[in-house]
Amino acid sequence: MVQPYYRVYRRQQRVLTLAILAALSSFVMGVALPWTLHIDREARVTYQPPISQQVAAERQTQGEVENSNNSRQLPVPNLGIPGVKLALTQRLQSTQSALNELENERFTFSVPQRFQGTTIKEVNLPPERKVIALTFDDGPWPRTTEQVLDILRKNNIKATFFLIGAALNNNKEIAKKVADEGHALANHTWNHRYHQVSQAEAAKEINSTGDLIEEVTGTKTALFRPPGGVMTNGLVQYVHSQNQANIMWSVDSADWRSGTDAIARNVLTQAQPGGIVLMHDGGGNRAPTVAALPRIIAELKRQGYEFVTIPELLEIADEYMSDEDIASQEQKAREMSESDEMPMYQSPLPY
Repeated sequence: MVQPYYRVYRRQQRVLTLAILAALSSFVMGVALPWTLHIDREARVTYQPPISQQVAAERQTQGEVENSNNSRQLPVPNLGIPGVKLALTQRLQSTQSALNELENERFTFSVPQRFQGTTIKEVNLPPERKVIALTFDDGPWPRTTEQVLDILRKNNIKATFFLIGAALNNNKEIAKKVADEGHALANHTWNHRYHQVSQAEAAKEINSTGDLIEEVTGTKTALFRPPGGVMTNGLVQYVHSQNQANIMWSVDSADWRSGTDAIARNVLTQAQPGGIVLMHDGGGNRAPTVAALPRIIAELKRQGYEFVTIPELLEIADEYMSDEDIASQEQKAREMSESDEMPMYQSPLPY
């Protein structure tokens, strides 16, 4: 059995732990501060220096002692309470800083350097490294996206959602739920079109969607998937020029044209370690996908698979894939893009 690789889940646990520590530190400081001030005031009132120190002070005043450093009055002894207060303050600041760093990391889906400006269709992993990535396109969508989230939550699984800008613009609260539950977010253009575009059009389609994702969810992503998997219409070229990663797939559920049984069968027969599964939570009636998803998850778990996000899969790939493997992905993806089996449909928007 492969060890769990829920990096996003572990990060959430670390954020929760740090938040608890920060709250405890604040509470302790709140309790300790009045006590500290009370003891400090009493110490200043009741402390009397030893007789020898009083005499030394008098001699210093009278000029009878040449070296005043050896005879000056000793300060009020450090009882340790101010030091505790300072330590707590420093610990609270350190905890808050670490919490902020983790939050920033959580909401930035960056790409390992070797995969920047490349296309990834799958990850070449040994048979015993049974990890697989579930991905969902064309959302966020009324009802079905939340149904998918419920299933993933019940199974303690994180997935990757490729969002359409126009759909996001009309379903912002749903997108927030996707992000808040720790799933990875990625760019799927604004309009989900296939025709040839200029570099200016490509920039507008991709940048406007990326900007809205960040505005709505706080997530900055460098992950992209072209509508229909089309590699030659100018979109992927622009993405590569921006050092983002173009993410294709190795497991096609064909859920845009198939019933529940066929969707489950398509995924389970194609699944392999390092695979990327294409499904849809938007773009039309996704009831068959919602119905098939629990069956798919249950069977893959039975086979020993662990589920990871695309950012996690790329980190694993960075350990296993050679530069030659990465270079070959582009050609494989282009061959797939030219296949008649590509999902060349126009994603309808329900507005």
